[in-house]
Formats: sequence, structure tokens, C-alpha cells
Amino acid sequence: MHFYTIDQFFLILHPLQKYTRWIYFDFRRRDSTIPFEFENMTKLKISLTFVLFELICNLIKFILEIRADRLSEAKQIAAVTSIALLCMIRGISLYTDRNRMLAICNDLDKIFPNTVYLQQRMRVQKLAAFFKVRFRVLRIYVYVGLPSFASIPLIRYFLFYDRENGGPLLDEYHQHASWAPFELKQNNRAYPYVYVYETFVTILGFTCILTWDHIFTVTVSQLTMHFEFVNTELESLNVRDTTGRMKSKLFWRRFKEIIVYHQHVYRLAKKLNETFNLTIFLTDIGCAGSICFHLYLIANSDSILTIVTFFFPCFILIAFTFDYCHQGSRLAEASARLQTILYTQKWYDASPTYRRLMLSLLQYAHKPFTLNGFKLFDLDMLHFQSIMTIAYRLFAFVQSQGK
Repeated sequence: MHFYTIDQFFLILHPLQKYTRWIYFDFRRRDSTIPFEFENMTKLKISLTFVLFELICNLIKFILEIRADRLSEAKQIAAVTSIALLCMIRGISLYTDRNRMLAICNDLDKIFPNTVYLQQRMRVQKLAAFFKVRFRVLRIYVYVGLPSFASIPLIRYFLFYDRENGGPLLDEYHQHASWAPFELKQNNRAYPYVYVYETFVTILGFTCILTWDHIFTVTVSQLTMHFEFVNTELESLNVRDTTGRMKSKLFWRRFKEIIVYHQHVYRLAKKLNETFNLTIFLTDIGCAGSICFHLYLIANSDSILTIVTFFFPCFILIAFTFDYCHQGSRLAEASARLQTILYTQKWYDASPTYRRLMLSLLQYAHKPFTLNGFKLFDLDMLHFQSIMTIAYRLFAFVQSQGK
């Protein structure tokens, strides 16, 4: 059996990071006994600067289109602005919450199984298989979706732009139809430089989203693994052992270890929720609006290239929203299963001491842990359904106003 370390999960790089080496959090360390440290934040600061500038340019362009009463163009800018806003939210979270993220990673490192026997019992290979499949899907998108999004404006430029007359460039020739000083985005001579800049900003913004998502997924998946391990260990106990003299001592000692371990994992889960809940809350609002505007642009476009351009951002928004809601649902299900296990343990065959304790245990396990956004909503598959419903209602409203 392959032996895993926690470093292998945190060190997974998506293709953009692998080829550009644009890595915000470097999880490499000389020795597994040394805690993780994020020493250099220069690349993240550079990314936030460029993404913030692009967001401001988008807002300026959106205001200009509204004032000129060009609502159709304004809706297109709104779609791009919402993506830039999501990148900014994730990037700011990475910077402001980096110390808390680091603390969670180090806490999980301390309880990560460090023997082959423990890894078998905790089913670490199942976690590794999950990340292998997930990374494979993500890699396909990065290889197909991102190049398509970046190249379609360039294809349009070479196919449709009249370079002999050299007129002003349209927004459709740009990845980000935002405002630029000195009318650079309308200047044909500046187009190569603008295109390289836009591609660079796309990579920076997308890397912000992927880095946040990766840390969130790795930490939540590991907490799910620990909750499932608690369930498995508790399920393996025989409550009838409480009636014997020798077996009773072993039972209570192991039972106490499991409860203490569960409490520690529960505290880590609360710590994780406190770290990510603001970003989850803001991301939900942004995702619903962004999906709405992208659907509007797809539904009201006659151009295949335009549909493809807006399809990939829309798809990735829905996919990532589904993914982190699914992660929250898995964590809640693993935590909720504790009560079922306690109830089906044939507690009526246990000693009077254990039977008296049973009510307290059921009350303790009554409310499972759920990730939430400031306790306004739980992060689960029902919440994903709610986000899609809100996005569709917004789309229906915008579509009706457009008509």
C-alpha cells in the first residue's frame, strides 16, 4: 500500500501553477516535523493589485455604458465584472486569512495518520483517489476551457477586424471588455500588448479562485475523513463489553479516546468555518449574479463564438459552486452519522452506567456540524439548489426587462 503524507495533498498544483510557477502559498518544507509556513506573499500582492485595477476598470466601463443608455453592453460588462469581483474576493481572503488557513493546515498535519496501519483504518487511499479524479477533471477544464476563453477574442480579431482601415477595436476582440486609459483597448497598434496583459490578468484571477478552492477542498475533505474515522471506531465498539470487568476497562478507555478525538475534530471544523464563512457568504451572492448575466448573454447571442466565450466561465461557476456545496454536504453527513451509530449500538444490552450516559450522548450528537455562511444558510446540496433558483429568477427578471 502506498504511504501518503499531508504534503502530497497540499502540494497538488493545477497546470497554470505548474507551468507558470505562479504559486501563492508554497507548502514545501524540508522536513515533515517542521510546520508549514507562508513566507513570501509578493506574488499574491501583485495579483491582487492587477485584479483590483481590472475590477475598477470594469466598474468604470459599466457606469459609462449605463450613462450612455447602452443596457445590452452594460449587461455584458456586468458578467465580466462579477467574475473579477469573485477573483478579488477569493484573493483578499487568501491574503487576510492566510494565518488562520496556515493554522488549520498545521492542526490537520498534527492529526494526519503517520503509519500505514492508521492510513488503512482511516481510508486515506479513498481521499487520494478522490483528489486524483478531481484534479483530472480540473486539468481537462484548464487545458480546454481556459485556452478557448483566451483565444476566441484573438480568433475574432484575425477573422473579422479590418486591419487595413484600422478602425477602433470593438469589445468582442478583448477577453475583458473593460475601460482602459488613453483608449488603449480601441487602438489597433496597442492590441498585442493589451491582449498579453489581459491573458496575464486572466491567469492571475483564475489562480486566486483555484488556490482558495484547493485549500478549502483539502481541509474540508480531511475533516470529513476524520469524522468518518470517528464513526467507524465508535461502530466497532461492542457495548456489551461494559458488563464485563476486564473488557469494561478497555471499552471505557477506548470510548473516552474516541470522544476526545471527536471533540478535537469538531473544534477544528468550527475553526475552519470561522475562517471561510465570510468568503462563502460573499461568493454565493456573486455566483448567483454572475451565472445570471452569463446565461443572459448566452441566451441572447446569435454568434457561436460568443456563446462559447461565455459558456466556459458560466460552466466553471456552476461546477465550483456545486463542488463546495457537495463538500459541505459530505462533511455534514459524516458528522450526522454519529447519532445514528450511537442509537443502533444495542445500548439496551449495555451496563446501567452506559445506558444512563446514552441520553447525554444522543443530545451531544443531536446537531451535526455544518459549514455555513454566518449562520444564514448551511452549505449543502439544498443550498446549491437555492443558488441555482436565485440565478434563474434573476435571469428571468433581466430577460424580461431586456424585452
